[in-house]
Amino acid sequence: MRSVELVLDPSSDAAVRAAWDALVRADLPSLGRSDTNSPHVTLAAGDDLRVPDRFDVPLPSRLRLGGLLLFPAGPGRSVLVRAVVLDPALAAFHEAVHRAVPGAVATTRSGAWSPHLTFARRVRDQDLGAAVAALRSSPLPEELVIGGVRHWDGVARTVTPIG
Repeated sequence: MRSVELVLDPSSDAAVRAAWDALVRADLPSLGRSDTNSPHVTLAAGDDLRVPDRFDVPLPSRLRLGGLLLFPAGPGRSVLVRAVVLDPALAAFHEAVHRAVPGAVATTRSGAWSPHLTFARRVRDQDLGAAVAALRSSPLPEELVIGGVRHWDGVARTVTPIG
């Protein structure tokens, strides 16, 4: 799988990593358990997404955060994420990404896309309360600063900065 993703500036990246670390300290699933993860918001994903040259609208400067969400991850388990508010600037940039790299999976296209930051995968139902408590111990700011865009190639395991 390949993807085009928003990445955060160093300060916002560190804030998300602190939340990941709070989950690790609570002995819960966390993306902070892997040295290869970095905070991001996936804009498009698909098997054959090429590295785009450029986009025809400007990169937004900030992401506004919404509430905690759960996505299904199998029986009795969830993916724990924080919603990203889809404001006009982010919506316009998302559309520009899809014009530049057509062929993304349906869940990353307009009308189906749920922008988010992932904290943990496969959190057991009985651990959700502890996970919320851990995240409250390391609150995120209301807005995060966008640091850039990258292309992730999961097959080759390479990251290519864009722009």
